[in-house]
Amino acid sequence: MYANERPVEIFQRSRSGPFMKEIEFDLMVAKRAQELVREYDVKYDPQLLCPADDEMADRVFEAGVQLFLDVGVYHLDTQRVIRFDRGEVMDALRQAPSTLYLGEGKDMVIATNRGVEDPTPSLNLTGPAGQACSEEHYLKMLISYAQEPYVDAIESGATLTYNGYDIVAGTMMEVKAVQRDSATAREAVRRVGKPGMHIGDCATGMTAVGKMAASDPVNGLRPCDGRLVAQMCELKTDDDQLIRIPHLLQYGTHPINLMTPLTGGVGGNPAGVSVVSVAEFLLGVICYFASYHYLSITHIKWTNNSDPWGMYVLAMTGQAMARNTHLVYTCDPFTMCGPCTDELLYEVAGHAIIAEVCGYHQHGVGSTGGNIVDHHTGLEAGFQGEVGLATTRAGITREQASEIALRLLPKYEDTFENPKRGKPFAEAYDLKTITPTQEWQDCYRRVKEELTKLGLAFVQGPYD
Repeated sequence: MYANERPVEIFQRSRSGPFMKEIEFDLMVAKRAQELVREYDVKYDPQLLCPADDEMADRVFEAGVQLFLDVGVYHLDTQRVIRFDRGEVMDALRQAPSTLYLGEGKDMVIATNRGVEDPTPSLNLTGPAGQACSEEHYLKMLISYAQEPYVDAIESGATLTYNGYDIVAGTMMEVKAVQRDSATAREAVRRVGKPGMHIGDCATGMTAVGKMAASDPVNGLRPCDGRLVAQMCELKTDDDQLIRIPHLLQYGTHPINLMTPLTGGVGGNPAGVSVVSVAEFLLGVICYFASYHYLSITHIKWTNNSDPWGMYVLAMTGQAMARNTHLVYTCDPFTMCGPCTDELLYEVAGHAIIAEVCGYHQHGVGSTGGNIVDHHTGLEAGFQGEVGLATTRAGITREQASEIALRLLPKYEDTFENPKRGKPFAEAYDLKTITPTQEWQDCYRRVKEELTKLGLAFVQGPYD
């Protein structure tokens, strides 16, 4: 199947594939994932958050490929299953890019495939990560991200209102809000002297119409920027997602495969979710023509991924893809705690350290699980990138990453049931200078000092 024919072929298969009720597909995925976990001997050990087991990583990859071939992709609108053969999947993997040019001019960065324990440090492609933002503080919030020295690209958050009115998906209000917010993201990078910086998405867009409305090389998102194309849990798509692809390819921009596998969901235990996550990478490759991939693991109860299950899935999926593909992919730490708490930074650090040694580029932070308007800032996002660089600079191994993450876990795991939500952006930053308050900077310095004791190699940071 030639690449230029693939979107039409996928559409046709979404109309002609075998009919199946959604619950039947979920049960099939759940059953087959657990069968493959046993068949390929994938083990979860809560004392090994980042296993250093190359053979098991390869088995996770093979199990994920087999799962994708066995169950396919569920189309929610037609209730039909789209299936592919091994040759089609392997061809799509071979054609996928291994080097990306993100942004333009002096602010362009080059994202390449990273290996396990790669000496090349990750990029930090960050931002509010789709979190809810107020109209009032949107521009200043984006500036707080773009100005961070350890941030290489931003992704704009999602505003909830347009001139005080609710944004309704699929209406003119969504289009107007997307046009405003993509222009605001461009203004933010201009104001910090980085006009060519890559902008990963305009998260205000909820539908294909909204995502396409962001395309504007003068005031909105340029071909050097990107747009998210999402999967529904697990291994599901619909017409709204697929409609985006021809436009994004014609515009020449970067489709970004957004995966949100649920730990404790259809995939079951962490071993099963790792297998499902590999299959979701393949969906993004063959159906979405993804330039890069965004693994956003989510705990079914707490909506975070800083727990042991989330970090194991992060580690094993990353290693499986790093060892067996040339893809470029990112991850995000979704946390329970919020700005102006040490706990938020410890949650970010454990995730970032494991991601760094398992082939990822950094992406995110989803502070407070992304559940509270404006409870996220540029400081924790820049800190994530700084931790990633300090991890590579120190030559941290997977064994060391696992040990460090286990030592950090007691510093925040009690907050899963009683989160420390911290302070909103307007209280965590001086809104005139757009700088973190002394309280927030003190948290940064305390946590950085503790991480230095654990072996990370930091250099002078922005708030030292």
